[in-house]
Amino acid sequence: MTQGYKTQFHRSDDGVAYTQVAGLLDVDPGEESRGSDDVTPIDGTSGYMDFDPVGLRDAGEHSLTFIWNEGDAGQAALRADFDSDTNCYYKVVYPEGTEVEFVGHITGWGKAIPKDSKMTRTVKVKVSGKPAVTPGT
Repeated sequence: MTQGYKTQFHRSDDGVAYTQVAGLLDVDPGEESRGSDDVTPIDGTSGYMDFDPVGLRDAGEHSLTFIWNEGDAGQAALRADFDSDTNCYYKVVYPEGTEVEFVGHITGWGKAIPKDSKMTRTVKVKVSGKPAVTPGT
């Protein structure tokens, strides 16, 4: 059974030099999607609809939860990314070594402040273009 323990999230200004963002608790990479076109003939006999794939693919949106730490340089850089009007480079590194690199921009910047647990920061990153996946071992 593969576990997410030791998964890392990194960001970069140039797609070459990455900095790990500290305190990652959870990653939900979302799902990719694409459109489909209804091509069911009006005189069909199967009782089922027929579809063809059409349109562009959407690489989705990553939702990341961090232990809130305003002093972490990585989290501060994510805040700067949110305030920016440009895409940046991001990378998720999984425990077995698989890396998923993508370009995107931050669409959500949230915080949870429970009375009896740690404060967390939730960040949503919209992926722009096709992610690059480098398989691990």
